[in-house]
Amino acid sequence: MILKNVRKIVFGVGILSLFSVFMGCSSKKKASLPELKLSNVLSSNYTPVVYLSAEDGLAEKHGVVPKIEYNEGIEPVITGKCDGRLNNLVATLVAAGNGADIVLFAGTMSGGHMLYANKNVAEELKNLDNWRGHTIGTRIQITPQLVISAWIKEKFGIDSDTVFKYYDSDPAAITACAKGEVDITAVYYSQIETAESQGLVPLFELVEIAPDYACCRQTANGAKLRSDRNLFVAWTKGLIEAWKVYNTNHDEAIKVIKKVTRQDEQWVFNHIYDKDLTAHISFNPDPYYNGVLGQYEVCIDKGYINKEKARALPDYFDISVYADALREVIKENPDDQFYKDMWAYFITHNNKYPNFDRDYHASI
Repeated sequence: MILKNVRKIVFGVGILSLFSVFMGCSSKKKASLPELKLSNVLSSNYTPVVYLSAEDGLAEKHGVVPKIEYNEGIEPVITGKCDGRLNNLVATLVAAGNGADIVLFAGTMSGGHMLYANKNVAEELKNLDNWRGHTIGTRIQITPQLVISAWIKEKFGIDSDTVFKYYDSDPAAITACAKGEVDITAVYYSQIETAESQGLVPLFELVEIAPDYACCRQTANGAKLRSDRNLFVAWTKGLIEAWKVYNTNHDEAIKVIKKVTRQDEQWVFNHIYDKDLTAHISFNPDPYYNGVLGQYEVCIDKGYINKEKARALPDYFDISVYADALREVIKENPDDQFYKDMWAYFITHNNKYPNFDRDYHASI
C-alpha cells in the first residue's frame, strides 16, 4: 500500500514537472517574441478586431506581442514613446501633413455617426437637396466635420466654412442644435440618447451620405516602421484573422470583449454587432486610402495643413503593410474565400493610391 502511494506521488510530481517545463517553454517563447507598444483611448477598448488580435493570441501566432496602453493624443507616437496608435485619423493627418514622422497603415473603425436636426426644420432636412443654406454644429477637426465638408463641396460647390459652427464638445453641439443656434449636428452613436432626450430628430446615418467612410485608422511611428516593418506586418496579419473571427464566430468575439471591457454579454453584443444601434459602425482593418484622401484634401483646404509645405498623403500613408499581410494570410489559407474577398475589398477601396494598378492586381 505504501509503495502504491509512493508511486502515485512520484507520478504526480512527474506530471507537475512536465507541466512546469511546458509552461516554462511557453513563457520563454512568449517572452522571446518582440513587442509592439500600442496606444489607444480607454473608450475604444471594445474594438473587437484590435482586441481579438491582442488578447486571443492571433498577433502572437504571427510573431509579435502587442502591449496596449491607454492615453490621449498622438504625441507618444510622434515622439517614439509608443510604436503605434490604434485610433484617430484627423490628428494623424494634421500632424503628419505638417511634417511629423508618423505613418498610417491600417484601419480600426468606419461609420458610427448619426445626423440630427432641430425639430423645427427636421422634415425639410430629410431631403438632402434642402441642406443648402442651413447651419451645422460640430467639433472642429473630427471625422464627421471633414466627411460632411467634402460632401457639401461636392454636392453644392460651396465652401463648407460658410455653414459650420464649431463647439468644444459633442454635448455642446447637441444643445446648440436643440436651441436652434444650428440646424444640424453630427452625433457619435454613444450620444444618441443625449440628442433625442433634448428633442433632436434623427435624419440619417452618416454612411448614407458617405458610404463606408473612413474613421479611426492605425498609425505607426515612422522610424519604428522603417526599422521593424515585419512587426507591423505580423500585427496586421492578426487584425486580418481577427476580422474573420469577428464575422464568423460571434461567441468568441463576445467572450474576448466581455473580458476586456468587463461588461455583460448584451452590452457587448449591442456595441459590436447591433448595426442599427451603432449607425453601422465597421471594424474592417483595411487601410481604405480612398476614403482618407478626401478628408486629407479638406484638411488642406481649411488650412489645418500648411498648403505651402504639405506632404503628399502617400508620403505618410503606406498601404503595402496591409497588402503584404493579407497576401501572406491568403498564401497560408489558399482555400479560404473570406480572405480572397478581403483582397477584392482592398482593390476597390485603395485604387487611388499612386501606381496602384502596377503594384496590386485584382487577382491573387
